[in-house]
Amino acid sequence: MRFVRQLETVTPYVAGTPIEEVLSRYGLEKAVKLASNESPLPPFPEVREVLAAGFEGLNRYPDAGCRRLREALARRFGVEPEMVAVGNGSCELLYWLSLVLLEPGTEAVMSDPTFLVYEKVVLARGAEAVKVPLKDFANDLEALAAAITPRTRIVFLTNPHNPTGAYLPAAVVAEFAAAVPGDCLLVLDEAYNEYVEREDSQGGLDLCRQRENVMVTRTFSKIYGLCGLRVGYGICSPGVREAIDKVRQPFNVNSLAQAAALKSLELEQRLDERRELNRAGRRQLYRGLEELGIGYVETESNFMLVDVRGLEVPADEVPEALMRRGIIVRPGAPLACPGYIRVSIGSAAENDLFLEELAALRG
Repeated sequence: MRFVRQLETVTPYVAGTPIEEVLSRYGLEKAVKLASNESPLPPFPEVREVLAAGFEGLNRYPDAGCRRLREALARRFGVEPEMVAVGNGSCELLYWLSLVLLEPGTEAVMSDPTFLVYEKVVLARGAEAVKVPLKDFANDLEALAAAITPRTRIVFLTNPHNPTGAYLPAAVVAEFAAAVPGDCLLVLDEAYNEYVEREDSQGGLDLCRQRENVMVTRTFSKIYGLCGLRVGYGICSPGVREAIDKVRQPFNVNSLAQAAALKSLELEQRLDERRELNRAGRRQLYRGLEELGIGYVETESNFMLVDVRGLEVPADEVPEALMRRGIIVRPGAPLACPGYIRVSIGSAAENDLFLEELAALRG
């Protein structure tokens, strides 16, 4: 089979190990998954009711244009529906952008490390991924700006950053956006925005309204608990959305996902209780790690980096050792964070179990 040459540079995305596989592999009765930045809470009860009611219509195609959901998102964020794109998870938006903006001879600028999908979609298009090292676990905006050239078509910027959880103030991001050329799209990936505690957390949306070359992407996977349905969205200029429409597949967001996302938006006021759960879990992990004398990176998200160097188990073996004990975390090495593990903030009981098993590895 003659595959395109670009695939030689692309490696498949490796997701967190499923709970079922860990139970089977190690003969465990229970395991806790803290590897994929998922919410410990399921969808709201009202959302589950909408999903149950939606089964009757599965013999029909979904709304191809996600009209009701796009209109609801537009009202929520004070933009026109023409500025809203909806995808099968926010990752699908990244693939679309690579199709409409990248080709051989062009570049995309991103931090290193960052969300692994950025580099994948860039390399798959035969473009160059220009990677800029982090500074103190955060995006180095000065270095990112310096890396932009006339060949740059996309700049990817996560805020809060994945995998570190570091947050950039809105004013700093706005200053950076002003330095991005008008023919280059700044993609502000805000998948974890709803967890941010800062008052300026909606600054990215302000930039979208002001600048045609800024796009904000968000998702219903995280705080809303809809990972399994895969629905995300982007706020962008009408021109970007029109380009996306030319490459997206028909009926790309299924009808249950659309219905669940629409109902979730109606329950926006209920997110405070989920933020509080995450806030309490964050404090719980900070306190527990400090008592164990284990370092970590402060976060504005629902995950954190934990320094596992200096334990009785070598750092690169810690993820496997924890998995044998029923705790699934994300190894840091594949995320370009050797010596660390990335841990999702779970329920109080899940956090306690993680701290207990980590303490056992400390000796």
